[in-house]
Amino acid sequence: MPVRIKRPELKPREKSFCVSTLVCMVVSFLFTLELFTMMNKVVDTGSKVMTCGIFAGYLLFFAMCIVCLCKGASAYKYEDSMSALGKSILYAVLAVICLINLRFALSLIFSAFGAEDITNKIIGTDQSSFIKAQYTPWKAMLAGLLLADVMGIFGTLKLNKYHKK
Repeated sequence: MPVRIKRPELKPREKSFCVSTLVCMVVSFLFTLELFTMMNKVVDTGSKVMTCGIFAGYLLFFAMCIVCLCKGASAYKYEDSMSALGKSILYAVLAVICLINLRFALSLIFSAFGAEDITNKIIGTDQSSFIKAQYTPWKAMLAGLLLADVMGIFGTLKLNKYHKK
């Protein structure tokens, strides 16, 4: 009878990290859909419900980036996973991108609910120059959403590879 070589098991923290990257990928995909389908309608109609949906998607994506960052760092620290370290560094970059876009997200939500004085404190009185200045951060956000999708695909492939029997 031939000797069968067992494939090493995926360690628990690394498995948890891969699952969190999968969840972040789903959140990223849904947030991207929200941005492309609702943002123009929010600007045109000023819908509070759509604005809250976009803001909730933003917050959920930001939270998932932080969760993935922590889980990746934990997988590296306790299980010496170099891929988790690399991905957690990328999730740190995504969290910074989310922080860069925080002013715009806050101004969007406050302006939808009629708190113009708070919006003016956040973005200033020259709103057109603020909107023009947000071009680069929102391009970075879209690139970050794409990056989160790619990392989620790799996490899914890794889970699939170790799950096969």
